[in-house]
Amino acid sequence: MTTAMYFRFLEHTADVQVECFAETFHGLLEASARALYALALRHVRSDNNEEARSVQVTGVSYEDTLVRWLQELIYLLDVEGFVATTFTFAQDEEGTVSARLGGYRCKTEDRAEEVKSATYHEIQVRETAEGFMARVIFDL
Repeated sequence: MTTAMYFRFLEHTADVQVECFAETFHGLLEASARALYALALRHVRSDNNEEARSVQVTGVSYEDTLVRWLQELIYLLDVEGFVATTFTFAQDEEGTVSARLGGYRCKTEDRAEEVKSATYHEIQVRETAEGFMARVIFDL
C-alpha cells in the first residue's frame, strides 16, 4: 500500500531546511530520505534495486528517531555510496524503527551536494489531522 507523501525545500539562512509530509510516521521517514537524496544527488535511479540494506534506529522521540534515521542514511551514502529507492518498514516497538532498503550504489559523479548531517537545530515533527509533518535542517 502506497501512502501519500511529499517534501519541499524551505528558505533558510544557512544550510538547507526541508519540510516533509506523509500519512504515517514511516511514510514521513521515507519522504525525508527522498528529500536527502534529492539534495545529495544529481538524480536518483528509481528503477535500480540491485542491493539491499537493513537499518534499525531507536530514538526517544519522533524528532530523535527522524534525525537518527537520516544520519544512518547519510552514513550509508557517504561510506558505501548506497542510495535507497524502496523502503519496507517492520512493525517495531515504540521508539524503534526497522526497515529493509532496496537500492543501488551511486558513483562519485552522481553526487551533487555533500550532506554532512541532519541536525537537531529547529527540528519539528507534528502529528496533524492529515498525518505527519516534519521540518529538518541538513548541514552541508
